[in-house]
Amino acid sequence: MSYFSRLTDIVTCNLSEILAKEADPRAAIEQILFEIHEGVAGAERSLNTARKNSAAIAQEIADHRTQAERWAAQAREALVRGAEDAARKALVRKSEQTDLVAGLEQQLESARHLVEHLTTMHRALEARLADAHRKRKELLGEDATAASPSAEDSQERTADFGRYRDVEDELAALKRELGQE
Repeated sequence: MSYFSRLTDIVTCNLSEILAKEADPRAAIEQILFEIHEGVAGAERSLNTARKNSAAIAQEIADHRTQAERWAAQAREALVRGAEDAARKALVRKSEQTDLVAGLEQQLESARHLVEHLTTMHRALEARLADAHRKRKELLGEDATAASPSAEDSQERTADFGRYRDVEDELAALKRELGQE
């Protein structure tokens, strides 16, 4: 049985509610963990692709700007030589490159928004994965707060590493707010 049809289903689900409805919650949590792992992997692939696309668009913008500058320089050189028609043609080409840059800048803005959205979704999926691991430990009768050196814990700590800095910054801000510094 598949529990999730979309990544947003993973993020918005109530694991306790799902597990309460299951005849075998232990088997269900294993399937849920499998599906969430698949979702996280898919989100990582999408995020990596979006980042590469954003970088490619940024590089293309830089290339077209360079071309526009080159055409502007050719127009100046043509005018110095007295070749007004050649200068005019070079300025038309410069204008084309500038128009391409303007269109690509809009694409880049969209690509950056997509990267931000996918980053947020990826973090939410990782949070749900951590929650599912805790639910699994509860079902297996393990102390969900105990530090055990299992592979799952190691994977969970690796996933949380990116958030560690944010949590530490937020903790420091709370201490300052409470005058505990």
